[in-house]
Amino acid sequence: MQTGSDVALTSACQPLRSPRITRISRLYEVMDLMLDSVGDPLALGSLAASASYSSYHFDRIFRELTGFSAVEYQRKRRLRRAAHLLRHEPDVAVGRIAQDCGFPSNAAFAKAFRQQFAMSAKSWREGGWRAYMDAQVGRESDVSFFVAEPGNLAALQAPYCPPEPGSVAARVEVRKLPAVRLRYQRFFGQSGAALALACNAFAGACEDAAAVERGAPWYGVFDEDPGFTGEREYCYDFGADAAVLDDPALGLRLLPAGSYACLDFRGEWPRFRAMYEDWLERQAVWRLDSTRPHIQRVERQRDGGWQGWLALPVKRR
Repeated sequence: MQTGSDVALTSACQPLRSPRITRISRLYEVMDLMLDSVGDPLALGSLAASASYSSYHFDRIFRELTGFSAVEYQRKRRLRRAAHLLRHEPDVAVGRIAQDCGFPSNAAFAKAFRQQFAMSAKSWREGGWRAYMDAQVGRESDVSFFVAEPGNLAALQAPYCPPEPGSVAARVEVRKLPAVRLRYQRFFGQSGAALALACNAFAGACEDAAAVERGAPWYGVFDEDPGFTGEREYCYDFGADAAVLDDPALGLRLLPAGSYACLDFRGEWPRFRAMYEDWLERQAVWRLDSTRPHIQRVERQRDGGWQGWLALPVKRR
């Protein structure tokens, strides 16, 4: 299987467009359609047609790109969406979550959830998610380091340390962010240090090729709860505003406008997990909005360091 890092340096920074890159870009769009319709029946024929493939070739190419069949990939996404909702929407009935995530019955959902997470949905909601996150995903689950320099690997690989109570919450500010049209490279099957170095290399290659001006903002995007997704299933988008990085060989998506809980940083690498634990889980006004992605924006400073913000999508309770 070709990974995102294999593709990254052959896309935005070369003038020749290979059929391989165009094909991958089309599959990105199909995967985004799958995410937007996670609760609907999976119509493989329609998805294949939208990517200009037969159903057979679509499933073969999809498996080559992601390591999963389209059916298995969507099943895992549905279960992660359900796990996400069980954690962040405590007032919504389990049966309603199962229905919204595309399961035909409560029994089918209960069986699939237990197979995926080794516990019932009820146990998960009551706190089992935390043990799963720590045991199955671990310290490399957090995507907040996605542009770290090679010399920062020690920081990347250090165990997660909870912040001093209230120290992160005091810095969080809820803002209305505008929509952004993003040209992005998608990375599969990488997390932690591997993902950070791959994204850094992609940004540097685009800057070296003058496709993006040094110091321009970069965006990292994750559509699911980063704590529940193992390395093989990581799907992470990294890119720049389409007005800056105008490369049709890359994927194109709209980062939606709306309310986001933002944490500014400079010369440090805060983690989304700290925002969850020190701010979100103590909130009486805001809760996570699972219909929009996690976003990180960063800019390279003159001294080579990075500054920017983390943004959690939120809605009022």
